[in-house]
Amino acid sequence: MTKMKRAAAAATALIVALAIPALASCSSAPKRALSIVTVKNDAAEFSKLADGFLAAGQYASALQFYGEALDANLSVDNVEGAIASRGSLGRAYLALDRLEDAEREFGDALEDARAYGEQSLVARCLSNLGELRYAEGDAAAADGLFAEAEALAAGDDAVAAVIAHNRGVVAMSRGDYDLADAFIHRSASANEKAKRWIELGSNRYALASIANARGDIAGALAWAGKALDADKAAEHSRGIGADLEALARLNVKAGDGAAAFDLYRRAFGVWLSLDRPEDAERCLTALHGLAASLGKEAYAERYAALLERLRR
Repeated sequence: MTKMKRAAAAATALIVALAIPALASCSSAPKRALSIVTVKNDAAEFSKLADGFLAAGQYASALQFYGEALDANLSVDNVEGAIASRGSLGRAYLALDRLEDAEREFGDALEDARAYGEQSLVARCLSNLGELRYAEGDAAAADGLFAEAEALAAGDDAVAAVIAHNRGVVAMSRGDYDLADAFIHRSASANEKAKRWIELGSNRYALASIANARGDIAGALAWAGKALDADKAAEHSRGIGADLEALARLNVKAGDGAAAFDLYRRAFGVWLSLDRPEDAERCLTALHGLAASLGKEAYAERYAALLERLRR
């Protein structure tokens, strides 16, 4: 190879060597962007999995995957996603009656949401904190938070529906059934239109409770049946169990022991499948009494034995 050729080859090698880092640098930008999108998508999938576990009453798994979602969102500074994950963690802790843990997550979410500045996020965080206050027995503080949230929720139909439901529950707790009915109906209308079945099931369950409190057993039975329809549409096992049990209690109140017996049996099956022994025991106790009153001696003996085994 001549000196000229060697020089040309060396120059070419130098150009290629210089070009490789440059190309790598250029290609890293879209790869980085893609990586952030992937992490956000992963966080969304973790949240979706956790939502399913929460609906099924599998709280340990829900906590695990909400935690994974939070970690993923924090790793790419997805502030909005992290706020949502903290709120979901708080709700799982609330379901477990771990109120201090729920307070921490709801409080951090609200702090972050205020700094972020999106009103609907702040409204949702205030509503979550209101639910915690209600669980702690402070209905006045809860309603104050719900009222503050309501003023910020305009434009976000889903958040506004949650807040209306919560305000209805507080109104119901103080015996203001007309106001409760108005709030819950407002929430139910929005949820039915948007096909948010789990939320609609909760609305209808509350409407059944209002009707029952007013002494309208027929109305309560109708709303509880509609709640069951919504929870079945959502495949919301916990809701289905609660609806079946509510229908059983209402049928006892209406004097239809045979219908109540069937409904309690179905509710017992749901709670057993979800590994919820306290709920299952409650249904067994009712079933034992109903079986005896209906002359179902074999069932009465079976349920007595099951109760004894469950209480060991």
